[in-house]
Amino acid sequence: MGSKRPFKLIIFIVVLGAILLAIYETFFWFTHVYENDARVQTELTNISSQVNGKIERIIVKEGEVIKKDQPLVKLLDDDIRLSIKALKTELALKKVEKEKLILEKRAFETELNSKLRTQNEKIKRIQLEYQSVKDRMKLAGKNVKRVAFLYQKELIPEEKLIAEKDKFLVLKGDVAIKAAQITVAKRELQEFQATSSKSDVITEKIKILEIQQMRIRDSIEMQKVELSYRTILSPIDGVVGRVHRYRGEYVEDGVDIITLHNPAQFWIEAYVDESQIRHVLVGMQVLIDFESYPFRDFYGVVTHVGNLTTAQTGLRTRSSGSSFGGNVERVPVRININDPPKYLTPGMQASVNIRIYESIELW
Repeated sequence: MGSKRPFKLIIFIVVLGAILLAIYETFFWFTHVYENDARVQTELTNISSQVNGKIERIIVKEGEVIKKDQPLVKLLDDDIRLSIKALKTELALKKVEKEKLILEKRAFETELNSKLRTQNEKIKRIQLEYQSVKDRMKLAGKNVKRVAFLYQKELIPEEKLIAEKDKFLVLKGDVAIKAAQITVAKRELQEFQATSSKSDVITEKIKILEIQQMRIRDSIEMQKVELSYRTILSPIDGVVGRVHRYRGEYVEDGVDIITLHNPAQFWIEAYVDESQIRHVLVGMQVLIDFESYPFRDFYGVVTHVGNLTTAQTGLRTRSSGSSFGGNVERVPVRININDPPKYLTPGMQASVNIRIYESIELW
């Protein structure tokens, strides 16, 4: 009889524990929304090339922390560098050709200006000589008239008259020669002036070379831009989540090479059964369990409740009465983690308990 009392006491304690556990589970059932298949999410940045090319080197590794503008991928760029080198050589040749034309134009204009000055001086000199001879001829003409008058009066011999006439004729011939020389000199001046058009031709050639130089410089700048595309830089501070392509692979523009994520922007995406979603409100506290951290509790807060349901096929959960393989209409709920663990990765599984103490309608 005495041996049965301990046994009954044990049974009583077990039953009492079961009742208390049932009460706790019932209380927990009505005060929490539980989802055991939540996932860690983050903003993913897919890195791709803007040009087609072969990968020369992947500079970073998966899991590596990187800074904004840090090089991530290097594509082969030998062809572009050779093209830039060839364009620079062509630009140098055009520069030399332009300088040569400038010197030629300068020398031509210097020579032409010298010829024009010399010719103008020559014309002025001949004109002065012409005027001097002309004045002497006029004087000689007067002398002829005077001597002829004296000869008629038989005051001087005939030889004197003949000498004055000869002198007049010589001066008259000199005047004609000087006039002809002036005409020839002016024609030569016109010819020199006509050759000035050569300077205009050289100027046009220089302008064409300048246009060609501008085109080559633009081509070099375009090639430099193309070259910059061959080194892919990180647009954000973050972590290398995954490397999709490797050295030696040919990639086309738009094809993902690396996926980055920002470790400071993790959140949890939980899909709550539509029968329980009415209890979930923005601002509710959430208890979070990560499978990677089985002995630690983390906390968060509901920041967004979706408006559309998502049909999913999943396991039976405490918040879902559906059987394995059944279609469950769920609503996405976003939860921010207050103090996230150091090592989180997108897709990591978590369980969330959303406390609904403030919810009015529990049924």
